[in-house]
Amino acid sequence: MAKDTSRPAFFVGYLPIPRPLIAFLAISTVIIVGLAIGAGLAIALTQPDPGSGRMAFGMGRQLLTGFIDLQPYPVLRVAPQKDGETARSIVLSGRGKRGILGRASRFIGQPVDIRGIFIIRDKTMMLQVGGGRSIRKATKPRMLDGFEPAMELSLGRQRLRGEIIDSKCYLGAMRPGQGKVHKACAGLCLMGGIPPMFAVYRDNAPADLLLLAGPDGGPIPETFLDQVSHYVSLEGEVRRRDNLLIFRVDPASLQEP
Repeated sequence: MAKDTSRPAFFVGYLPIPRPLIAFLAISTVIIVGLAIGAGLAIALTQPDPGSGRMAFGMGRQLLTGFIDLQPYPVLRVAPQKDGETARSIVLSGRGKRGILGRASRFIGQPVDIRGIFIIRDKTMMLQVGGGRSIRKATKPRMLDGFEPAMELSLGRQRLRGEIIDSKCYLGAMRPGQGKVHKACAGLCLMGGIPPMFAVYRDNAPADLLLLAGPDGGPIPETFLDQVSHYVSLEGEVRRRDNLLIFRVDPASLQEP
């Protein structure tokens, strides 16, 4: 008896797949995979740029000698290393989501050696300080002979718009370390003592990063934790300490655009 080819192909699980259905499945699979790849690319392109931040493990542990400032958060003041360089202020953090205020406060007014790993984004650097004796009295204090950290320079009162960030994640400990998807992590970092910064975003240029401070130059009020990872407007005095910008904000000036 001749095989009836007028009836449509029908799939039966325990029988070979009919040839017409094989072609249909191949075409459908290609279309579905193509749509999935296209959707993935579209989603990826709409995400914020994670930035160039990184933990600079390749540089190894760095040993720096200088003086510690505690206000608004621990900062190491480092003397110029050679002719043509200027003094630097490097923000400090501990491991994980911890600051180093307790340890750093024991060394105020004396030269110290600090060992840690750099976290770098664009031209902004943070030093993640290790445990144990990573902070200690300077073994060669004469390196700082004649070095007197400069006074802060006021750049006037300004209103700026940007994002309140936790400096450690934004600079490279996590990518992306910004935006509302990072809010929970950022809040834990700031509660643990990681210094907060204010990121003022620029078109086609790296963001301006300012270390946040209260109006008296101390830490920001805890009420600011509710606004971390939000885009807000703040007013206050901008000051320069070596290479570091510090934003002494008025808490009452906070506005959401």
